Amino acid sequence: MRKIFIVLDDDPTGIQTVHDVIVVTKPSIENLKKAFENPYFYILTNSRSFSRTKTEKYHQELMEMLFQVSKEMNVTFDIVSRGDSTLRGHYPLETETIYKSYLKHGIQIDGEIICPYLDGIRKTEDDVHYVLQDNQWIPCGETEFAKDKSFSYQNSNLRKYIAEKTEGRYKEDSCISITKEDLDGGTVESKLNRVENFNKVIVNCTSMEDLKRFVKGYQKSEKRFIFRCAASLVKELLEIEEIPYLKKKDCVIEGKGGIILVGSHVRKTMLQLEYLRAQNLSLKWIEFNQHKYLENRLHEESIRVTKELETGLQEDKVCVVYTRRERIDLPNGSADEQLKMSTTISDELVGVLSSLAVCPKFLVTKGGITSSDALTKGLNISVAKVLGQISKNVGVVKGLKGSKYESLPIVIFPGNVGSDSTLYEVVKE
Repeated sequence: MRKIFIVLDDDPTGIQTVHDVIVVTKPSIENLKKAFENPYFYILTNSRSFSRTKTEKYHQELMEMLFQVSKEMNVTFDIVSRGDSTLRGHYPLETETIYKSYLKHGIQIDGEIICPYLDGIRKTEDDVHYVLQDNQWIPCGETEFAKDKSFSYQNSNLRKYIAEKTEGRYKEDSCISITKEDLDGGTVESKLNRVENFNKVIVNCTSMEDLKRFVKGYQKSEKRFIFRCAASLVKELLEIEEIPYLKKKDCVIEGKGGIILVGSHVRKTMLQLEYLRAQNLSLKWIEFNQHKYLENRLHEESIRVTKELETGLQEDKVCVVYTRRERIDLPNGSADEQLKMSTTISDELVGVLSSLAVCPKFLVTKGGITSSDALTKGLNISVAKVLGQISKNVGVVKGLKGSKYESLPIVIFPGNVGSDSTLYEVVKE
């Protein structure tokens, strides 16, 4: 029986290391049957914008569809849960829901491999996960990401993080570490072969060479795993070869002006926007005031911004549509209420694209939820193809048949990657 990999991506920035891969953004039996013909494919779940309840239900229903197609096509599959390299997201809910679905269908999964390494900007060493900030490696629990209103956590040590997020169901000392010595000494396979009872495996990884050695050991293992990882491991698991970065001409079509759509509020995005503005390019800056949410006037704001954007495009200008930089945090709101507000804001922001009557020459989306909603809601994309990257960890996709502006490549720019000048480098003439 043929086996394939299916990557469940909690936002579209996870395509930042691959190319020539199909992404199903609106799963259906028909779309999945076509996708199952490939050795691997992505499903954009966008679950980082969901409540816990919606996330669990979505994954349960999705797994049932996958098992139905798997049976009809006589193809088995392994799941990669691609999550944020800064550890935000519905963990362990997503992988535990996937695990229960496997058990329901009589399939034993031995363990869960956790590898949030992302080439050059995230690493795990001695079980501690680090984020590169201002040329310094900072334990992730000390960064802004750990204070996320919806997905906060305290621990940088992944053993402690797992115990924290599973509320003690998996203890620190029960986790298995793949150490630097294991990677260098070739003992990855033997360690993985001892894993059972869905125990957690932490991959200590500081370079792509470390990652390659881990994957070689995994491929020899007799056990079966679910993966929770960042984008770098996906590339190695799927054995995707490097290709040169796309040229700007590959990401531009006939049209008027261009759009840079920014929803992310992480510090990296703030600095990139400030740098872009300081270059004094002839850009049209259009602020989307999401604080209108508190006045019940968000839809009016979307209509206003759409009109301004259409005027700018007709004048052949590159337009930066960005949310007001002061965040809204509900002082007494729960994590789910905060997510609901963020989702509503994103819906109205990308509603600008669905209402748009002018096709731009290019589109850059900045931030995970913004990018996902731009694809599925703004441009009505149900299946897309990853073309490649235009810069390190910045992917480009194109909607397939049935989407608005079918020929338009969309640059998917994660909120938390790149230097201060990367956004400028991507969009400058």
